[in-house]
Amino acid sequence: MKFKFLNTIFTIAATLLLLTSCEVDFSPNAKYVETPVVYCVLDQDDDTTWARVERCFLEEGSIYNYGSENQLYTYPQGALQVTLVAYRNGRQMATVQLSDTLCGREDGTFDNSPQPLFYTTVPLDSTYMYQLQVRHTDNDSLIASTDSIPLILQTDERLITTPSNTQRFRFVNNKCKIAWIALENARRYQPFVRFYYGENGDTLSLDLFCNIETSGRLSTEYMLQSFLNSLQQALKDDTNHKQYLEIVDIYLTACDENLNVYMNSVNSGSNISQATDTYTNIRGGVGIFAARRTHLFKSLLSDNSMNPITSSAPGLRAYIRELGIGFD
Repeated sequence: MKFKFLNTIFTIAATLLLLTSCEVDFSPNAKYVETPVVYCVLDQDDDTTWARVERCFLEEGSIYNYGSENQLYTYPQGALQVTLVAYRNGRQMATVQLSDTLCGREDGTFDNSPQPLFYTTVPLDSTYMYQLQVRHTDNDSLIASTDSIPLILQTDERLITTPSNTQRFRFVNNKCKIAWIALENARRYQPFVRFYYGENGDTLSLDLFCNIETSGRLSTEYMLQSFLNSLQQALKDDTNHKQYLEIVDIYLTACDENLNVYMNSVNSGSNISQATDTYTNIRGGVGIFAARRTHLFKSLLSDNSMNPITSSAPGLRAYIRELGIGFD
């Protein structure tokens, strides 16, 4: 099972606990009212679908008093039933009940005891629409639900158009253009390059992200300095000798309109003195239910030129050697 997006889940769920939804209102000084916080992102390329469900409320007194008590903002294990309901043409086709598990968290100011997560390894079907339902186990009452959403579909095998298959991954005039075609149901895109290198006889890799692309844009110019800075930062504590390998993979991550709007709302730049509306599509609570996709397009040979760093057009390998992070 893949845990690669758990950090993102934790970060966004924590944000939801602090920000008031534009669709669910509650008084900071009201008596306890259960407000579910739900975060679930579907990706048919993942082998595991994860959901996080907690609860939020504010009471009189210090935030540290209830923030340090796990039972106040997490549901007891076994108290909830989380289900994915699949539809096709408005007709219910399947129901998948998610299992629960406990996941540890890092030490901090607030409670750090294991938190419950829900998951399923049942593959998602790209021909279905999916709805999320959260119920109390003891009385089967529905406490949170969503509208049904489609998955993100690939529309063409030739997903990334630039660089082409005949090109190497190289930077011309300090930039490398990466362009792609639109995916069905996708709204926001982010490409990244998986850079491979050898160390102690093993082949290792790093994911170096390009600029985040928002709606309406199907290309980006990946800047050389950004690439080098990311590589240097990732390997700054690794003093081992490294071998430059002539291969990279280009990936493209995409998300639907639900996640795009949510990300825009939590990154709006408002300060603490301003009212902030955070997008939610969870009925009965706050949170986000959305679709995303990470797709491997192809592998490319990377620039292996060793032109001197002082030349008018130095190669990528020469630049990386000059970073002082173990490449010769």
